[in-house]
Amino acid sequence: MAASNHLPPAEFDHQTNNFASWLQSSQRVSVNPNITIRDLRSAGAGRGIIATAPLAKDELLFSIPRSSVLTLETSDLNALLGKELRKLESPWLSLILVLIYETRPDSPWKPYMDILPREFDTLMYWTPEELSLLRGSAVLNKIGRDEAEEQFATVLWPIIQSRPDVFQATEAWGSKEAFLQAAHRMGSIIMSYSFDLDIVSEQSPIPTDEDDEEEEEGVCKAMVPLADMLNADADQNNCRLFQTPQFLEMRTIIPVPVGAELFNDYGPLPRSDLLRRYGYITPNYTPYDVVEVSAEAIISACDAESGKQDRLDYLLEEDVLDDAYDFDLSLEVPEEILVVMQTLLMTDDEFADYKRKGKVPRPKLVPVTDRLLRVLQNRLGDYETSIEEDEALLKNSEVMGRRRMAIEVRLGEKKILKGVLDEVVRQTDGKRGMGGGEPKVEDVKRPKLS
Repeated sequence: MAASNHLPPAEFDHQTNNFASWLQSSQRVSVNPNITIRDLRSAGAGRGIIATAPLAKDELLFSIPRSSVLTLETSDLNALLGKELRKLESPWLSLILVLIYETRPDSPWKPYMDILPREFDTLMYWTPEELSLLRGSAVLNKIGRDEAEEQFATVLWPIIQSRPDVFQATEAWGSKEAFLQAAHRMGSIIMSYSFDLDIVSEQSPIPTDEDDEEEEEGVCKAMVPLADMLNADADQNNCRLFQTPQFLEMRTIIPVPVGAELFNDYGPLPRSDLLRRYGYITPNYTPYDVVEVSAEAIISACDAESGKQDRLDYLLEEDVLDDAYDFDLSLEVPEEILVVMQTLLMTDDEFADYKRKGKVPRPKLVPVTDRLLRVLQNRLGDYETSIEEDEALLKNSEVMGRRRMAIEVRLGEKKILKGVLDEVVRQTDGKRGMGGGEPKVEDVKRPKLS
């Protein structure tokens, strides 16, 4: 877990000890005696959990009662504003107010709230100058600070103002600026540290792990003390959170040697999303890097004979057209892109025939190679530096912090684009222009779309 680096070690340890005592005395959390919370700020990791003795596979690390998970239902705010907060469009907004409410000095959750970070390196907190280092990366379109702030101001601020009896003792009270700072902090905490938990009811069974998608019905966002203290690592993942009707259990999934850190895993996140959501990157997430190419760029490269909108509507109906497409380290061209480009480039008669049959063309690279290369070259041109320039910058030991992370993210994306460009040329070298004109597109009922 990230932590405030400005705290002196004694105060930092005092907060940690208060939290550990609170977990077991007030929250009835059962903790394996062979693990401990440790200050890992010297390694840039805030707090973490370390094995103080060898741990076996499937060993219970800690068990947390569901009543000790912080949600609207377990907060005292539920009795005061629960009915109103359940009407909010997003559970994320209600959980932000819950966290704000629990910053009051007499909160029963105070030992937990005290260890939650106050400083972040997530993209939400970067300056415009720092964000400009990521120019070209689609991650800039996913930050959403302005949209979030508008929701805070129009939805949450009126609730805060209307209930001084509830929020006057919290860190959000005093001014709209203080409220917005608190709301951004809590929103960032939720994005970085919350879990998606299955809602317990007598009618619904409880899955055995945390693999449900965020949008799935029957799932709620929750803050899980201690579980959110584990750092994440794709390669070193050695434990996982399991759910039962009464408890959340963190268990090892492999044997863990003494002295090893316990790691959860965020799943296959590209480093750009790791940086956006959690404020750091590691080389272990490099295999999940992607670079996004917009459908607009693909469509612009293909001048349809006529009726472009009709073709786009048809591709939407066939679930082929999307807002954007990802290229990854496999260097494969998404088949959907090939289908979109071929559909836009075919003659009116060919398109009418496909539409009549309810078919789309088989994805083939050669007929669209020249235009695809143009799309990829233009996309590479969105970045302000070259691969060689970025590699040279990273050799400079003085390039640190946010600047280094931005360079590594944009370099990873450019390497994918360059790799795809080279692979397309390799696959089609000598095949373009053969046979006079573009090859005829074969038709099938549906392409195999990955």
